[in-house]
Amino acid sequence: MDIQLAQNKLFGAWDSGKNGQNPMQSYRIVNERKWQETIDPLKLFLGVVIGRGSFGVVHKGTYQGQPVAVKVLDFGDTKITEASMAFVKEDFVKEVNVWQTLDHPNVSKMIGATMSMTKNCRQKTKKKNTESNFCIVCEYVRGGSLRSYLSKNRHKKLPFRTAIRFALDIASGLSYLHSKKVIHRDVKPENMLIDKQHMTIKLTDFGESIFEPSELLYTTGERGTRGFMAPEVVARKPYGRKCDVYSFGICLWEIYNCDMAYTFNIDNLTPDIYREMRPLISVNCPKSLAHLMERCWDTDPKKRPEMKDVVVLLEEIEKYESFQTVPEDLHGGCFTFFRF
Repeated sequence: MDIQLAQNKLFGAWDSGKNGQNPMQSYRIVNERKWQETIDPLKLFLGVVIGRGSFGVVHKGTYQGQPVAVKVLDFGDTKITEASMAFVKEDFVKEVNVWQTLDHPNVSKMIGATMSMTKNCRQKTKKKNTESNFCIVCEYVRGGSLRSYLSKNRHKKLPFRTAIRFALDIASGLSYLHSKKVIHRDVKPENMLIDKQHMTIKLTDFGESIFEPSELLYTTGERGTRGFMAPEVVARKPYGRKCDVYSFGICLWEIYNCDMAYTFNIDNLTPDIYREMRPLISVNCPKSLAHLMERCWDTDPKKRPEMKDVVVLLEEIEKYESFQTVPEDLHGGCFTFFRF
């Protein structure tokens, strides 16, 4: 089925709920109609665990003899009811439907997905009973997550040109997503992989991603990760793709500083306090980069730039700063203080 047609039917189904039809039932029907197995589980080999997320375990594996990463849904110790499983299946299908449409150098490539992994897949290690039959197979990116890379280089920091290159890769990937009407909704270093061979960044994990509707969304709960989550999302107000721009601004700070923006628990902060909190930018940070950070994490989504414009601005910063001297002792980054 054509993706745009399916997308229109999906949001049409939600609207029809106002006329008496159950919107979740319509959503399920559309997803069921779109779903089909896109890999052969018999050709999938599941290896060691290389990463964990909120609802998924990532294994290194092989598919048709080629190295791959396999994201398997994992419910932990939670006992899943039949009703809950229906919603889990919907979310899984939604992620697959978003991810399989994407093709960009700065987005990890999805190879396929299956809902019948356990009974057919060969496994090097015994899979826990809490893991489901649902898995997504994507390209294996050698180099690990950006979070791991930043942690390893925390004390020596990244060369300025490397930091800008990484930021450009992320901005290019997000600009592509937005051009395809996709909102990532969980932009953070943990969801970015480093291609060690080419030293490029690839966005991954589209479990929170959605196709952007014509009108702003309204969420009844937080989506994403505190610290990178835009204030309007925390406050449960209408939001759109500019929530990704806010997240990018925090990521830009972390890449430049090679550190975490928040080292204390912010999960219980009220929306009013969270709204005013930002990492402090030191005087050592080039003004052009500092200004871009501030624009991206502006409280007002309308004042944040589009990601395609961020790409242009970063390219200009890269060209300008390449003619400037940025001493390594001055690129010690911003200190971990915060403004309220």
